[in-house]
This record gives sequence, C-alpha cells and structure tokens, in this order.
Amino acid sequence: METEEKNYWPLGILSILLIGLSLVVALVVVAIKYTPQSDNSYLHQHTYTDSHINGMLSTYNAFRQAYSLELVNGNQKLEPLFPFYINQNTPLLWLSNRHNNLSLQVQRKDPKALVPTFSVAVLRTKQKTLDLGKIPCTTQEKESTCLLPPFNLPLKGHYQIMLKVDFEGEELPLIQPAYVR
Repeated sequence: METEEKNYWPLGILSILLIGLSLVVALVVVAIKYTPQSDNSYLHQHTYTDSHINGMLSTYNAFRQAYSLELVNGNQKLEPLFPFYINQNTPLLWLSNRHNNLSLQVQRKDPKALVPTFSVAVLRTKQKTLDLGKIPCTTQEKESTCLLPPFNLPLKGHYQIMLKVDFEGEELPLIQPAYVR
C-alpha cells in the first residue's frame, strides 16, 4: 500500500488570505484609534474662507495702508502676514524654550488712525493653544509698542504666533511662523 503525498498548496493559500485579512483588521483598528485631529486653525471652516477671501484680503490691504507692524525678538524684526500669503519661504521667528520676550511695534501711516487692539496666541499642531490674551500698548506720537508677557514653550519645533487685530470692527488674523531651538 502506497501513501499518497499530501498537497499543501490549499493551506498556503488560506494562510496568506488569513494573514491579509488580519492585516486589514489591524489597519482599521489603528485608523480608528488614531483619528486625525484638526489643527489650531484661525478659520472655522474652509468654506468660510473660500466665500469671504476677497473681503478678508481687502481688510488686510486696508490695514497695511494704515499701519506698519513688526514683531520683534531681540535683533530680529519680522512682519506678521495674513495667512493667505504664508509659504515655505516665509522667514521664521527664532524662539527659545524659556523666557521669550517679544514686542510688537506699530507705526501709524495715517496720523488720525487709532491704535488697534491686539490679542496674541501661540499655536502648535495637536497641542493646547498658549493664549497670551490682549496685550497693552504704549503710544508715542506715530509709534506704539506693545509688550507681550514673557512666556515659555514646552517643546522644540515649529510654532505659529497668531495676532488677532481688531481693525475697523473686524477681527484680522495675522500669523508669524516661529521655530523653537
């Protein structure tokens, strides 16, 4: 009596199908466990931006005609931009983990213009926003200096400093990319 050889091909095919199925299940579990989180964006919805971009840009241009604005950190002076104009070539503001002392210099191009009010927040993706609140300004003729309260940042990496300017009854967001080294 001869023994027949066993054919293991069906077991191999089934094992590959089961491994593939288990990988798909694992991928779905990981995708559900780590859902994407929205970043700390200044806009409520992208559709709002799409439908109001012309008004936002005209407000920004009117602000730039009335004021000149610089964010100062030591010897570095940068102009915060409207987010529409930010790209990869936008210069970074260099910060440290401890004792960041920034100031905001506002020059009025129109002497009749009132000094706008500013509120500041430091944003980092997937982390709690560091809200510095409204900042007080001291005015001398055409120039105002607004001192931000000293603040510390917990991690190294990319941040965004968001200035909310109350200009002509509208809230104008300006962003300055920053990097903590």
